Amino acid sequence: MKVAQTILEQIKALTPTPVFWSWGASKFEAVRENQIKGLGHDYSGALKFYVRGHHHKGHVIVSLACDDTYTVSIGNVRKGEIKPKKQIEGVYFDMLSDTIDDLIERKEEYKF
Repeated sequence: MKVAQTILEQIKALTPTPVFWSWGASKFEAVRENQIKGLGHDYSGALKFYVRGHHHKGHVIVSLACDDTYTVSIGNVRKGEIKPKKQIEGVYFDMLSDTIDDLIERKEEYKF
């Protein structure tokens, strides 16, 4: 629970409000250690949420690895398992906002 709360606080602190709103993010859930199968790695906790972005409509899972970096996965979760469309490992907390935005919403034409 604490891991998910920390991830959400970091995302909100580093993401401009209009960008965060553009994701259409909802249904935020804490994920226990290795609760979701299919991520391809062990993690100590994660945050799962649903987005309605330009590039991706579905789930985003931000999981904490043992080396204090994050893995950002996008896909759809069904019955506790994800089939990732894309996964980026080794993301530091200050890169979370840009990484998520690149995966689900950002277009070159957008200027912020």
